[in-house]
Amino acid sequence: MSKEFTASIIAIGTELSSGKIQDSHGKYLSSRLSGIGFSVDSIVLIPDNENIPFFIEIRKNKLDLVIITGGLGPTSDDITRDIIANAAGVDLVLDNDIWTGLLNKFPDKINESRKKQAYIPEGFTVLHNLCGTAPGFSGYIGSTLIFCLPGPPVEMRSMFENSVIPGIIGKFNLKQPETLTASCFLICESSLEDACVTYNSRYITWGTRVEAYKISLYLQGGTQGGRLRFLKYLQDFFGKELVIIGNLTAAELLFNSLSSNSRKISIAESVTGGLIGTLLTDIPGSSKVIWGSLVTYTNRSKLKILGIKEETLTVYGAVSREVTEEMATRVMELSGSDLSLSVSGYAGGSNDKDEDTGKVWIAVKNEAAKTVALSFKFSGSRDLIRRKTVIAALLLAETALTMPERLDSCAQWQYS
Repeated sequence: MSKEFTASIIAIGTELSSGKIQDSHGKYLSSRLSGIGFSVDSIVLIPDNENIPFFIEIRKNKLDLVIITGGLGPTSDDITRDIIANAAGVDLVLDNDIWTGLLNKFPDKINESRKKQAYIPEGFTVLHNLCGTAPGFSGYIGSTLIFCLPGPPVEMRSMFENSVIPGIIGKFNLKQPETLTASCFLICESSLEDACVTYNSRYITWGTRVEAYKISLYLQGGTQGGRLRFLKYLQDFFGKELVIIGNLTAAELLFNSLSSNSRKISIAESVTGGLIGTLLTDIPGSSKVIWGSLVTYTNRSKLKILGIKEETLTVYGAVSREVTEEMATRVMELSGSDLSLSVSGYAGGSNDKDEDTGKVWIAVKNEAAKTVALSFKFSGSRDLIRRKTVIAALLLAETALTMPERLDSCAQWQYS
């Protein structure tokens, strides 16, 4: 019988322990650790104070693994480095590579507070932060392996997936569980987690990682057929286009479909201000699949650049099915592309009525001359509404290219 490894999770932060910010680290980390064979002994929330050493002391030499999050920033209450060094009986030493990176990133903003991020407990291994500035680190206190990760969720989850999971699988000689990775779009994390809980699989564990334009979902354990049935349930619930197999952004998904089908797209953007074109052209080789993106933000630019009929704008308004369809038609005529995409909407601002904020029209036109326009109502900040519009537009364009018969069903998406 194989040994059962034990773990504990310590989330440091007064905002967490006081309830001002809801803890998501414990649920995420415990789910991922359980999925690779750990028994999670405890999850504790601790304020930034002198009591932290007590919680480390009672766990060392008793548990195999402790994951600590938070307290790695540059401010005076970020004390995790000092506490871990004291608990391990070592000094904090300056890591020259981290220090050089900080100097290069903040040439005019370096001070002693920021410099403290470059100090690591002696003998510990640096964990590089791909999404922020505060590095993590790992090492032993007694016989217990410690991983210290930054507190911000995006930074913590990135470091956990890229550094912690590979590290503990190697150190504890664990068998990597079979995993189905999926990319989820336009779904908030709480809605996705609720759906996973509702499915209620006995043998499959799941974990999520929130990224800028999607959520990565990991289904582990069970059989391959069981994981695929779990995924199909989510696709049927949210919409087939919103949950896909693989680790892909919406832009990469469309880019791959355009490339494999030797097709080129043209785009007319209003509310998104060129962001669709930016995400596509961030991908190397995009010049082979994108003709261009015309940013026609004002009514005048729609008239002068795209040639939208003044009557259409006057009668229906810029955010309408009619104008968005005409935008898609005109940019295809100008470009001679195989596929066109257009967006218009209200992202929120002083000139918008509250009830209009988040209202968006997206139109796609394929080479068979079929134009489909769909209306969406997105919630959130101005930036979030724009990002949701971009994702929806990219997914609709990919659907128009690969499965045009499904475009009408996209109106039934269960987006957040």
